[in-house]
Amino acid sequence: MIDIPQKIKQTLRDFGLSKAEMYVYVSALRLGAQPASVIAKHALLKRGHTYNMLTSLKEKGLVQEMIKRKIRHFAACRPETILSVLLHREEKIAHQKEQIAQIIPLLQSLKNPAVQPARVRFFEGSQGIKEIYEDTIQNSNETIYAIGDFACFFPQEKDPVLNGWIWKYSQRRAAKGIWYYGIANKSKYSDMAFRKRLKQKRKLKMLKDVELPVEINIYGNKVAVMSTSKEMIGFIIEDAPTAETLRNLHKAIWGFLPDYAI
Repeated sequence: MIDIPQKIKQTLRDFGLSKAEMYVYVSALRLGAQPASVIAKHALLKRGHTYNMLTSLKEKGLVQEMIKRKIRHFAACRPETILSVLLHREEKIAHQKEQIAQIIPLLQSLKNPAVQPARVRFFEGSQGIKEIYEDTIQNSNETIYAIGDFACFFPQEKDPVLNGWIWKYSQRRAAKGIWYYGIANKSKYSDMAFRKRLKQKRKLKMLKDVELPVEINIYGNKVAVMSTSKEMIGFIIEDAPTAETLRNLHKAIWGFLPDYAI
């Protein structure tokens, strides 16, 4: 495959391009307007597969098609077009959110009152982990009581984009006035979280030499469990007695532990 800088690969992947789309787009960008056969040769892909990728990229607004000397040519749009596509997505999502908000009361009226809502929800992948974190800050008056080791549940090198997103989430949590009371294993990443404790409304108590490979967040009537050190999976239990039991246990342990220190 052609050589593409890692930062470009990661960003285009997060934008939503598949591996093959990425190689075809970059090849088209480097070559200028060319027949699909030339782009396929540069991208080291079969011509039929390249045609499919070019069609997909054209639908996404990243590739243009033209006829030159009765032959179909394809050219990558300017890189700035990616920003325009993102802005269009944001506008579309904002519109969809407004529409969904309008029909929620109608959907609620269709619910069968005899059917109980799901009490446990499972999540997978980076997007699933984001959804769990977002759920923890839906109510601005709910303190989060947490247990874990920042070295395990912050993905760092494994997923630097998600890692950066989580730190920004912490800033948004603090901006909403939500405090985070964490029982954390001593590590360099926990040290990093401790240094940001004032700006991010975080209080920490310290454990040493205890394996805590998952993060547990207790908030309101919910408990969220996230595992990101290997596979990115998690679940939310919505049950008041479960949340209250674990919150009381957290508070009891909190009183016996030393304050976090560097």
